[in-house]
Parts: sequence; structure tokens; C-alpha cells
Amino acid sequence: MKTNRIARSLFLAAIAVVSAKLLLSVFHKDISAAHEEKIILGDWTLQRMEVAMEKAGGFRDPGAKIGFLSEKFLGTPYAEKTLGGSADRREVLTVNLSGLDCFTYIDYVESMRRSGGFAEFLKNLVSVRYKDAAVRWDRRKHFFSDWASGDGKNARDATAEIGGKFAVTERKKLNRKADGSLWVPGIDVVERDVSYIPSERLGPETLDAVRTGDYLGIYSEEDGLDVSHTGIAVRKNGKVYLRHASSRHRRVLDEDLAVYMKKKPGLVVYRSNRP
Repeated sequence: MKTNRIARSLFLAAIAVVSAKLLLSVFHKDISAAHEEKIILGDWTLQRMEVAMEKAGGFRDPGAKIGFLSEKFLGTPYAEKTLGGSADRREVLTVNLSGLDCFTYIDYVESMRRSGGFAEFLKNLVSVRYKDAAVRWDRRKHFFSDWASGDGKNARDATAEIGGKFAVTERKKLNRKADGSLWVPGIDVVERDVSYIPSERLGPETLDAVRTGDYLGIYSEEDGLDVSHTGIAVRKNGKVYLRHASSRHRRVLDEDLAVYMKKKPGLVVYRSNRP
């Protein structure tokens, strides 16, 4: 009898795995008419993602949703170049939750925040990651300021609102390096104003205005770049933390924002612009 129970348990487990793969295949077939997809869930499962998004739906405040969902990724390994792609390749809509860099991390969190299930998550990821929801290399939002520019913004720029008189604005030629070459081949150079709060002005009064769920960028002084790093603000224990995929620590973790910013040029703050 015991042997039969073990065999039955193994059989049901196998069925569950097959069902998950089939479900993933169905999602792929439903929305992939205009683009290819690559999905790697890592330690996640479809059920775990569905449950997380369902629970996040119980929060009315967008920032609270972001805080809740971003916490689910704590400890996830850091990984670079998980999206692949280039100007001479067909773009593939990639979901890779086995490892994150600072930008894919906020991509996935924002897409999950807008979604009630996995199929909706894939649809929203297209809008979050690409301009005009076009899955193409030249339409990918390669720069953080793409999130708050043009139509279909992912967030609004709250930097000047938070920094007040201390906020600084610089005109940047994004994608053009000092030597004239491009940071990202295959996309246009765009002139854009980038506002930031200098780190020496990030006192208690300024940091008090930063909310859980704000998307943060570390301003870059290099030609052609708006920020050098991104993350998410989280308030706890009377402090503001930067929740981010860290190349130094090789995982997603929380770090005291004030301490982190001490040797950085400045802070860019974007805030969710929709429920």
C-alpha cells in the first residue's frame, strides 16, 4: 500500500509539471503571432506568480503593490544580458526570472503590478519594456528616462517635485559617448532633459518625500547616459532603502539609500502614474 501511495504521488507530481509546461505553451501560442518569446521562470512557478499578483491586487496604493511584489525577488541572483538582442537580430520577448539586472528587475515588478495573471503580465511587459508596445530592438526602452518620456509612460518624473530648489536639470544627448560612438548600436541619439537631486542635497527632508514604490535612478555624469543604475525605494524602520539587483553583492537586496548615495552624483525619482 505504501508503495502504491508513493507511486501515485510521483505520478501526480509528473502530471503537475507537464500541465505547467502545457500551460506555458498555450500562453506562448496565444500572443506570439507578432513576436517570438523565451520564458525562463527560474525558482518561480506559474502558480506562485499568479498568487503573488492576486495578493498584490488587494493593495489600493500602487507603491504598496510595488513594495509587496519587489520583496518577492529578494535574494534572486544578479545576472547580466539576460535579454540578449541586437540591431541585426529579430527581437525576442524574454522573461528570465532566474537572474536579474537592475533594469530587468524593475521591468518585471512594474509589469506584475499592472497584472492579475500570467497572460496579462506578458501583455503588460510588452508595454512596459517597449515603446508603442512594439517588440523590436529599436523600440526597447534602453534608457531609464524612456520610462517617463513620450506616449505610454511607465511612470512620471517626480524628481523636481521631491528635490524642489535643489533639483538640477542637464541636457543630455542620450546614447552618444564622448568619443562620438554609441552606447547602444542601432538606436537613435535623443536629446533629453534629465533632472536629478545632487547627493549632497539628499537630507532628511528630501528623503522623507521619497515613497515606497518609487523607481530610483542613480544619475550618471557620463556623456550619453541618464543613469548608471536603477532600483526601487522602500521605507521601513524609519529609513529609506534602495531595493535593487546589485552587481556588487550579486543578488537582489535592500541597502540604506542615504549610505548608498554618499559617493554617487545624484538621484532620479520616478513615480507610478497609474493605479
